[in-house]
Amino acid sequence: MFYSIIIPVYNNEVSDVRRCLDSFYRSSFNDFEILVMDDGSKKECARTLDQIIIEYPHTSVYHLAHGGAARTRNEGIHRAKGTYICFADADDMVTRQFLLDLAKLKKYACDYDVVYGLVHYVKQGTEREENPHIDSLELKKIDAKGYCELYRHMFDLGSPLYRKDNGYVSRGPVARIVKRELAEKHLFKSELVLGEDELWNLDLLEATDKLAVVYHEWYLYIENLMSTSRKPNPDFIGQHRDLLVSMLPYMQKHEGSLEGAFANRVFESLHAIINGYYLTPLEKEGFLKSMREFNQMVKNYPYTLITYKYANRGG
Repeated sequence: MFYSIIIPVYNNEVSDVRRCLDSFYRSSFNDFEILVMDDGSKKECARTLDQIIIEYPHTSVYHLAHGGAARTRNEGIHRAKGTYICFADADDMVTRQFLLDLAKLKKYACDYDVVYGLVHYVKQGTEREENPHIDSLELKKIDAKGYCELYRHMFDLGSPLYRKDNGYVSRGPVARIVKRELAEKHLFKSELVLGEDELWNLDLLEATDKLAVVYHEWYLYIENLMSTSRKPNPDFIGQHRDLLVSMLPYMQKHEGSLEGAFANRVFESLHAIINGYYLTPLEKEGFLKSMREFNQMVKNYPYTLITYKYANRGG
């Protein structure tokens, strides 16, 4: 198999898993294996996975003890046999264009360690429309300038170079193919609960500049209001702090050129903490006490690296 597709599952709805798997079988291209990685789901979900994978050729399911998304993806990498790996989440789907491009990429992909495609965000309740199919591959090598832009983009998704129409290069693990040999050397950081995929992307960029991008929408990221990242979470504060501390060395390697992008990522985390903790029923101390607690938090490391500087500028 040329491609290994790794799909972590953790108590997902069966209809979502089927939708995801079905999306890989909408063309005649079949030079891939699918590894469904069950991250310790409940018995009913695990049993259903065993039943439905029979319907999908070249698909296997592996049942693991619950260890989180990073560890589950790493287990998939260890079991993969393809020249390239790619990831999908069980509640999303790939586009037909992705399958067309995978077939064409077999001729050129070995020149590159990572090839990126675009993600299209689909709001819940809207029609999942796909752009018309494009016959030409439009594979573009990423040069030195593009590399710097992509590195920054992985902090704040802010580069117009990696956006086209409604699609964008994500900082998650999806909508890209990665040489398995490279992925085996740079696994996901399983000690992180949040943002381990962002650091994985930065690790790949640190390891190689043999990169290319295809400006086609490969992946439909379907809004899930019940996803873990959207649920009120009492551990949000510590998880975001751990992520930001882990990102600091990557910023510092580039002599301050990423300070603005890191600042954007800090403010994104603060926004997520407000919405994921302080404005939820988890915080029962009252508005004024919550604001005092929040103000105290931003006066501590790592937030002070950015908040003091930009607050003083009035930005």
